[in-house]
Amino acid sequence: MNSPYLQYKDYLTKRYGQSLYRVPIDFDLGCPNREVDGSGGCTFCNVRGSKAVQTIGKDSVQEQMAEAIRFARNRYGAKKFMAYIQAFSATFGESQQPMYLDLLDAFDFTAVSIGTRPDCLTPQAYDFLVELNNHIEVWVELGVQTMHDQTLERINRGHDWASSEMAIKKLNELGIKVAVHAILGLPGETAEDFQQTADTLASLPIDAVKIHNLHIERGTTLAMEHALSPLPVLMEHDFAEHLMDFIRRMPPGIPIMRLTTDTLDEELIAPKWHMTKGQFRDYVVQQMTCREWRQGDLFNVEEASSLFAAERPTDGAGTTRLEASSTLKTVATADGSITFWNQDYKEHYHTPAGARLEATEKYIVPSKLKERLSSGNINLLDVCFGLGYNSLAAMDIAARGTSEHQVHVTALEMDRRVVSAAAQHIQPLESDHFEWRKTLNELYLHGQSESGNRQAEIFWGDARYTITKLSPFTYDLIFLDAFSTQRNSELWTVDFFRKLKTVMKPDGVLLTYCAALPVRAGLLEAGFFVGETDPVGRKRGGTIAAMRRDDVEIALPAPELETIRNTTRGLPYRDPHGVRTNKEILRDRQERILVEKIQDQAG
Repeated sequence: MNSPYLQYKDYLTKRYGQSLYRVPIDFDLGCPNREVDGSGGCTFCNVRGSKAVQTIGKDSVQEQMAEAIRFARNRYGAKKFMAYIQAFSATFGESQQPMYLDLLDAFDFTAVSIGTRPDCLTPQAYDFLVELNNHIEVWVELGVQTMHDQTLERINRGHDWASSEMAIKKLNELGIKVAVHAILGLPGETAEDFQQTADTLASLPIDAVKIHNLHIERGTTLAMEHALSPLPVLMEHDFAEHLMDFIRRMPPGIPIMRLTTDTLDEELIAPKWHMTKGQFRDYVVQQMTCREWRQGDLFNVEEASSLFAAERPTDGAGTTRLEASSTLKTVATADGSITFWNQDYKEHYHTPAGARLEATEKYIVPSKLKERLSSGNINLLDVCFGLGYNSLAAMDIAARGTSEHQVHVTALEMDRRVVSAAAQHIQPLESDHFEWRKTLNELYLHGQSESGNRQAEIFWGDARYTITKLSPFTYDLIFLDAFSTQRNSELWTVDFFRKLKTVMKPDGVLLTYCAALPVRAGLLEAGFFVGETDPVGRKRGGTIAAMRRDDVEIALPAPELETIRNTTRGLPYRDPHGVRTNKEILRDRQERILVEKIQDQAG
């Protein structure tokens, strides 16, 4: 999968022929924003001043360097290195300048990166950096954090935005590369503040950006504030949304050096994430790819919009024709409708018996949508919208009736590409009461569509996250149409079912094609009344999960209930924090099955 943003490693490889391994070095110079005794400084900065863990305990710079290089060669096979003056803020007084020169003479570094603050860049410092840049490529990593002076004062940063802006421009004029550091989630800042910082930085001559999420660490002023009154922090999903927006506002040619903050577990107070660093990076890449977002597509919105419009041909009637994703293959089903084969999941979206047939017989009919609509407006939540058949069939019921009652669809879908492909390939029928392709096209382009008594809106992203953004007690019907439990177990867990239950009305009903025992067991554990629906295209029927017992017309067979209650086949899938991968969820269930079997044998 190609990265939707320019990763620093790829940038270095292209620029230097191979990746440079950064060697963190601590000159133990302290910080000009701290008192002599070490107190003061930025409210978020710990006593280490971002000192790299591998340099802790080393007596000299030479030992730090030797250990870091040895480690990189042995573990990563590193051949080229960049010296990284990381801890606290580099200063450039006459007595300190020989330290830089001696260090760079001691080893054949390809480049040097120096972390500092705008207020450390005196005229003398600029002169030295220019001299140093004549011998080796110099990068200055500039701690900007935010462009909002109110926040800079709030966190005791010790400089204003104007000094950061001036430093960026001056370094650029001198031919020195500048990488800016920004923190998302600083106290008091909003999404609009993050966007303003991103847009402002993007308008300046920067060469790279390093993004951090705010960490509250032990021994900081921020930690004391947090103890008195808990500060809001960003968990992984919320931070990912802000991060992706930030990346999209960056010029496409500059590398993104970092996505998250590193803090020792014993020093971190909040936030306590449940994703690993690598898992979070993969999540961001997946989300940006599926949503067709990329670095720079918000850098110049008007220019990007014109480019996208030029790239997309029309169908001759003025409607934008959308190209199918390369991961999707069009497949004809028995009722004449098309579905897709998804190469990533290795599954079809619908039964070979018919995509339209499945939507009608597995969702519309057992939901009694027509009867419900005759009594009032219907709010429908379509989880895993896919090609849109389930929602479109529901909207078609509203369009063909004489009732003024409305169907409002809220769709959750991760992959915009499938909606794009559906808008291009789905076949209209004479019996359709509105233009299905037009609705799909509007949902793809604008996230909403409205006509007559039919409204639809779509939320892009992981349904485990987007479900938390919906209002409780809102939905009359839920259609759950994820891929199979072995490919998409993330949406078949007890924990996800509980989230779905919170947004349902007291008389709400959930329908799904899936009849797997762990799924039905999970729905029962989540507090639903669970039954069957008539089979379509296979021997087993689907599943209905209702808030009221009376809405279940076909009860689960007694032998199946016995199996669920008394065997490991009925163990449900679990995902307590909503971040596990499919493999992790399946492995967890297998481990619990093994434990139960061992306990049974021991008993």
